[in-house]
Amino acid sequence: MKRISTIILFLSAFVALYAQRADYSIEYETHKIGVFNPEWETSQTLNPKKFEHITGYFREELAQIIINGVKEKKVKIYDNRKRELNLDSVISQIISFEKQLGTYLDKKDVWNYIIPYISAYDFEEAVNYNYKNLTIEKQIISYQPYIVHYKSFNEDGNDTVQMPLFWIFPKDTAKDNPKHPIDRSVIYIPDTVLSVLQLKYPVKMPFTASLFDKIQNKKIPLLHSDGTEFASPKEIDDLFVLKSTATIYNDETGEEKAIDTYSDLTEEDITAVRIAENWAIKPYNLEILKTVQYFLPLYPYDENLYRQLGVRITCNKNSK
Repeated sequence: MKRISTIILFLSAFVALYAQRADYSIEYETHKIGVFNPEWETSQTLNPKKFEHITGYFREELAQIIINGVKEKKVKIYDNRKRELNLDSVISQIISFEKQLGTYLDKKDVWNYIIPYISAYDFEEAVNYNYKNLTIEKQIISYQPYIVHYKSFNEDGNDTVQMPLFWIFPKDTAKDNPKHPIDRSVIYIPDTVLSVLQLKYPVKMPFTASLFDKIQNKKIPLLHSDGTEFASPKEIDDLFVLKSTATIYNDETGEEKAIDTYSDLTEEDITAVRIAENWAIKPYNLEILKTVQYFLPLYPYDENLYRQLGVRITCNKNSK
């Protein structure tokens, strides 16, 4: 019994030591990503701090490939409870949804009509955070497209009506036929999609600690958030000092005076990253691929907004 206890303690210590030395963590997460941006498409402007986007042509091409694959039964489709759906039931739901918005669709027109409005996606994905080289990689497990109708759009936000369509679980189950080989080509979406990814336990501290170490000690190439170069190392150091204004009251004079206050940004303050990624899709099995190009560290501004640290981290596996 004593020997067994010793072995258990040894294995526990080994596992703990290995966990401390681990260079990466793979987390399974879900994200809702919007890729429709009326401001981008109407006024040709884009605020990368606020919006994600795929421009109209590529957004519709992506949606068309997915709808074609579903209609041709290249994959099965499921509801939120992972029950298999048939196309007729989905069509009926779409017709009912659009009817509530004042659009009356014939069954044969449904798929072509909704293509421009498929503009948001739920993703279930395995996210690999590498602490050693500060890369983030993703593998899509499943996804669900949405129909999105914008009722209004202004600088304060947007008002939308949305309908989830179906879940897709891509699998490489197709087999080549010598007479009719499968076209395994990949179609790339060149637009950059921006989204916010919150850092949670057990990823947060190992990742942010490595991030601070590499930035403050200039171990990796660094750029401003907009991709421009830093003029001097001091510019990088200044990113970690937060400046704010406080008002003090003088009891003797009865006057108020504004003073500058300073505080240091710490590893714990980084709670999210804004990710810039490119997408691609395999038409033969509807697998969506994501390549993370870079990320921007974020810290809270208030309950709903973040501030950017001010550096762009390129996801380069060769970083030391």
